[in-house]
Amino acid sequence: MDDIKEKIKQALRHIWTNKYRLFLCLLTLCCLFGLIHYFKSADSATASISFNYSEAALGMNPNKTRFNAYEIVSDEVMERAIRRVGLQDSLTASQLAECLYLSPDGTGSANGSEYISTNYYLSINTRKLNLGNRKPTDLLQSVCESYREIFLSNYCDNQSILKEKLEVTTACEPYLRLNELEVRAAALNRYLNARLGENKSFTDEANPDPSTNNFTTLGKMINNLVDYDLPNAMAFVIEGGVARDPAMLTSILEYKNKIDDIDMRTQQAYYDADKKGISIYEKSMTSIMMIPTVDEASEYYMSRTKTAMDALARAADASLADATDYQSEIVSTNYVIQKIRELDAGQPRLAEAQAMVNKLETAINEISEQLFVLDKAYIKYKSQNYITFTYGSASFLQRLSLKKTLMESVAVMLGSAWLLHERKRRKARHRR
Repeated sequence: MDDIKEKIKQALRHIWTNKYRLFLCLLTLCCLFGLIHYFKSADSATASISFNYSEAALGMNPNKTRFNAYEIVSDEVMERAIRRVGLQDSLTASQLAECLYLSPDGTGSANGSEYISTNYYLSINTRKLNLGNRKPTDLLQSVCESYREIFLSNYCDNQSILKEKLEVTTACEPYLRLNELEVRAAALNRYLNARLGENKSFTDEANPDPSTNNFTTLGKMINNLVDYDLPNAMAFVIEGGVARDPAMLTSILEYKNKIDDIDMRTQQAYYDADKKGISIYEKSMTSIMMIPTVDEASEYYMSRTKTAMDALARAADASLADATDYQSEIVSTNYVIQKIRELDAGQPRLAEAQAMVNKLETAINEISEQLFVLDKAYIKYKSQNYITFTYGSASFLQRLSLKKTLMESVAVMLGSAWLLHERKRRKARHRR
């Protein structure tokens, strides 16, 4: 024990005697390691990613599909990011993905319940990449913006109905084609009404045309199409008995009527069964099914509960309504068949009907394209804060990594002191 104390005293005396040399050595090592860390940090950049929509906390995308944060390093994002910075010839998607590191912030459990992180850290180290005159921050920003574009395109809103273009026909069956156009126009109308329900006042500032830069005016255009243009064209075709191939069209409509008749009889059977069930239901059961209930004014009253008879009544009403709709459709189709058989429209009316169809096809395509451009601007407007990026900018001292630099310097000095001690001890043994 005394020997150990003596050795410690000798070591402390040696340190004190050479304190200036040791301090100078430590300062030199700190400068050396600090410079190494400083230049190494020039190859790195960081960003904080925040997902700010309500579904993110549930692990879902805005369109309710499953969320996967690691899509940020997918090939699609990498290739787009590389194109944005113009490094297609010197960088591949796999090389860029290997330099990116993504980690969640805060995923775990709190108060006994698990939660999903909506914040992530993304870092890049480009030491192994040839960026030319570009900085790591430029490449990281390109990755983030590319991911934002793909995320908003894939997971925010489904614009497939707006992207589809109608074929402008040259020899169609007018009646069948007009039915197709009605379905397409109704789909566009539903989409636009949903947008009006979200935001009636949105205006695309990049589009100076007041007839196409807001949902209200486009809505009027679609309504005119649905309420006037399409019905007028359909009336012209039906009342004139216009058909390119009367035999084929009649056969199709008759087959449709057979299917509708089967559906009508099925719904009528459901209605009869429900009605019979109601008639044999024990009436005394409904008179006693009363429970005390509190209204909005906190006043008690006796309320009749829902019973099986209520369910039967609702089902019967629904079945009767469906049967009535099928019956009405059959009557309308029979009228079309009658007109086709009675009238011979001839080539002039067929050509006029084809021209009306082509005009409607072109109008629907134009409205669809205008709505797509406007809707794209609206999606960009409403989702601008869905994903936010905060790019890290390290200060001079942070780039030096002072704590790490000091620890490395001390470790080197302690290692050197141990080596010197071992060397002296071996020399002493050799002399003996």
